[in-house]
Amino acid sequence: MDANNIKYIVAIAKYGSINHAAKAMFISQPQLSHILKTTEEECGLTLFQRTSRGTKLTPEGEDYLHHCNIILAEMAKLNRYVTQAASAQSRLRVSMTRFSHTSECFNEICRRHQDDTTIHYHLFENSASNVLEDIVDGKSNIGVLHYSTTNESMSQRSFADKKLNFIPLATFRPYVCLAADHPVLKGKTKSAIEIGELKDYGFVRYAGQYEDFIYHIASDSGLIDLNESQKIIYVCDRQEQMRLIQSTNFYTIGISEFSGQSELYQVISVPLLQSTEHLTFGIVTRKDTVLSPLEEEFKEEVISRYRTLSDSEL
Repeated sequence: MDANNIKYIVAIAKYGSINHAAKAMFISQPQLSHILKTTEEECGLTLFQRTSRGTKLTPEGEDYLHHCNIILAEMAKLNRYVTQAASAQSRLRVSMTRFSHTSECFNEICRRHQDDTTIHYHLFENSASNVLEDIVDGKSNIGVLHYSTTNESMSQRSFADKKLNFIPLATFRPYVCLAADHPVLKGKTKSAIEIGELKDYGFVRYAGQYEDFIYHIASDSGLIDLNESQKIIYVCDRQEQMRLIQSTNFYTIGISEFSGQSELYQVISVPLLQSTEHLTFGIVTRKDTVLSPLEEEFKEEVISRYRTLSDSEL
């Protein structure tokens, strides 16, 4: 049983609808249905009755939900304990969605203080919904995540519901990330790429990151679902992704290049044509959280880095 799926079961019970729960949890409805089906098969129980009006807990589901709530409450207590146990002056606990620009900021703070043996560093990389849960539960004190501009109102409601502060950093257009010698670039000087030019090539995506707008791109010709690509390759971290793209004709979608990307991996980023979608990055904290000096330093580094990155696109 995947412990991360517990919060999804709780959300379905809370909202009484797989569709509503999916929106609240930043995940697609088909994927949430798949998680529920897998969970029921693994435990051999029918947790919900599906009706025309939504979902209703079965008696077995009521018992299961009771244990889920206990587990989540204890996990939240443990996270708060671990956070509070670290010195308030020497902690840096960050949760982030997988973007190298953010991790570079974390690395920079670590570099500045590398000789201080009293500092506690923690970096957690996850999906946007899990980043929010990390902040709510106290696992991290500061988060950096992204969402699509078309989902802005839903994202803002989620921040308010969870009593979180959100500081917008910058908004970017999507880029295609591919090898510098990719076949689609041969004999051409590409300043932009149409997504249709890549239909015959493999699409690389992160495993488990279902809700990312990158996989559902709004374009002039309608919604393009990259999960319907001819070939999909799943990876778990950014370096694995870069190495794969470097050595194949696969591609992914992201934002502009991070420091040293082309030199280290021979992988470039080219603007995506005809996309009406944009990506907003921001910092999330709990409203009652007092950030440590290190976390404040990280916050300022992130603000500066993304402001510079945004200015470079103008």
